[in-house]
Amino acid sequence: MIDIDLHEMTVSEALDYFIGTYNSNKGQSLKIIHGYGSSGVGGRIKSAVRNFIELNKSCFNRVEFGEILERNQGYTIVCYKSELPDSSDILKDKIRDYCAITPKTREKILGDFRKFGSVAVMQALKELVSSGKLTEIKGKVKKFKA
Repeated sequence: MIDIDLHEMTVSEALDYFIGTYNSNKGQSLKIIHGYGSSGVGGRIKSAVRNFIELNKSCFNRVEFGEILERNQGYTIVCYKSELPDSSDILKDKIRDYCAITPKTREKILGDFRKFGSVAVMQALKELVSSGKLTEIKGKVKKFKA
């Protein structure tokens, strides 16, 4: 089993590191040490990792939670089944869904997805527009719609 420690990372760094390690170690189990958050009910990294695992549960043979195994909420174990999607694809899907209901300004998108980092959000916007998955609405204020 491979241990990966996500402490001291941003949410996007933690997800990228987890995905990269998981995908490059096919057939291995990972013990993801994400901590339990200063509140004791789950920090941002723990929540993001577990939400990501839930969204991609078909990629795992088994998922085990530390609180069930050892009464320790600070880690999760995943067993490899198939490759995980890239985090930039997930970000693009979220942005596209976000802009589907009503068009959003670049500033609104950057603000609501700031946990991914502004560089990653801007790159995702650029790729979505160039692929035709988002349309730029020009006007007084530029907006994006799916």
